[in-house]
Amino acid sequence: MWQKPWSFGEGAVIGVGLLTMGILMQLTIGPIDWHLLSSPVNIILLSIYVLALGVSYILRKRLYVVQWSMTMHAAVPALLSGVAVTLWLGLTGWDDTLQSWPFVLIYIWLMNIAGLVGTDRIFRLVKSLCQGKPWRNTLFLLASVLNHIGLFVAMVCGTLGYADMQRLHMTVKVGTPEWRATNADSNETRFTELPLAIELHSFTIEEYAPQYSIIDNETGTVVQDSPWQLRQDSLYDYAAPRPESDSYVSWHSMGACTAAYIIAYNIHHVATEDWPADGEQQDSVRSGWVSCGSFMFPYKALRLDDRYSAVMPQREPKRFVSEVTVYTEAGNKQEAVIEVNHPFEIAGWKIYQLSYDEALGRWSDTSVFELVRDPWLPYVYSGIFMMLAGAALLFLTNNRVETKNREREL
Repeated sequence: MWQKPWSFGEGAVIGVGLLTMGILMQLTIGPIDWHLLSSPVNIILLSIYVLALGVSYILRKRLYVVQWSMTMHAAVPALLSGVAVTLWLGLTGWDDTLQSWPFVLIYIWLMNIAGLVGTDRIFRLVKSLCQGKPWRNTLFLLASVLNHIGLFVAMVCGTLGYADMQRLHMTVKVGTPEWRATNADSNETRFTELPLAIELHSFTIEEYAPQYSIIDNETGTVVQDSPWQLRQDSLYDYAAPRPESDSYVSWHSMGACTAAYIIAYNIHHVATEDWPADGEQQDSVRSGWVSCGSFMFPYKALRLDDRYSAVMPQREPKRFVSEVTVYTEAGNKQEAVIEVNHPFEIAGWKIYQLSYDEALGRWSDTSVFELVRDPWLPYVYSGIFMMLAGAALLFLTNNRVETKNREREL
């Protein structure tokens, strides 16, 4: 081993060595603090890194490790090491892979390989163009340049850009513009002033239809195999309990709850759903009101027998929407409707609907937004698009060559 020419064995040793070094650094230094590399530090590091990579390529004939790095004997073990550390981090439940030294060291090794190979393909492409070589060779080299440089750009920008990414939470009340947010990745309640403000005009929730459950009276847990079956007779989406009564009335005001009149029958005693009136079977039929309650009114259950009760769990939100006005530091003002999975983008920020005041439920006058800013993301996308273009060009080139070969055979 370590005798020229190097092969897969040396590549495997380098991969294992980087993983071992990363584990030791993780145990001694701790997770990587990317905030120390935020702009302009990451830009300076990028400049130094690209310069060092270029010098390494220029001196490749004197540095055998650089020559070897541009071969599959280095690339294949590096890829396998990357897959291994990713699986390991995934199986051990690691929250943030970019804070792991083993992953980052292997990641940097892969970036070096992609950058050196991409640089070599650029010089070969220029040489091919100058020498007027067949178009097939030129297109193949162009596809290779797009693939390797695109991968390099996506990896570098995705890593260094992580230091500049901001993920914040903002809580906004109706009628009160807010421009302060807290760090979503920290337990500290430290406010950050933003170059934009959000004014909440209204918050609405659409809920799924109410569901009904049967619970054990002693434990309060939901029972799946009880002898009771439930049927809804009437429903008030907005209701309030009638004073000094077990019934509910329709009430469209702040704090209204959902209430339903249900009928339950014991399948062990009632043969049909005709709700018989005779005394013996009437004892096996129960009816009454149930409610999931609200911040103003308590929930209400219907007792079925000594063991079981029927309840209405809290209704699940189907869709919640915020109507807002967003103001920017530059003087822009835009109206927007923000809901889950439909963010609003302005001034480099993406604003996501995250939550609301769950205690108030559909009467919430508060909306919680997540604001994400990733200034390096366009460069990551450009790298991905370069790889897609390279793959498409390679496919078209091979397809044309195969077509011409078939025409010659005919």
